[in-house]
Amino acid sequence: MKKYLLIVLGMSIVGCKSIVKTDFRDDFRGMNEKEVAVFLKKNNATSKEKSILLLTQGFKGEKIEVKQNGKNVYSSYPITNLNNRIADYFSVNNQNDLIILDNFSKKELVVTSRNSKKHKFIYVMKIHEENSVRYKITYSNTLKSAFHF
Repeated sequence: MKKYLLIVLGMSIVGCKSIVKTDFRDDFRGMNEKEVAVFLKKNNATSKEKSILLLTQGFKGEKIEVKQNGKNVYSSYPITNLNNRIADYFSVNNQNDLIILDNFSKKELVVTSRNSKKHKFIYVMKIHEENSVRYKITYSNTLKSAFHF
């Protein structure tokens, strides 16, 4: 019975439209190495066990929480700055999965350590559609130059 239930559950999940799109990119124009080094040092992310999580477009002041190993590592009400397209950013331990909770949309995203270990920058974008919200997570080793921190 349990096996049958798992198969049905798995089929229903596959049939649903995903709320999260994952992308891996390093092809955009980035900041120079010196600027990146200063940014990483300022945010305590120089070690290989640290990455920077950047909340980018689409954040409108709803409560966002980030948890790791059951503990809150971030809780705030970020609003995207229309000039630099950044709502907030902070360093995270990339050795464990992160769970991002959007309390307004009641959505939960998982940033896997498998991907974050390989990338220094994790960009999270919130995309508002007619009656729903989707997210895009972009893993990169390039700090976008369009951002002025």
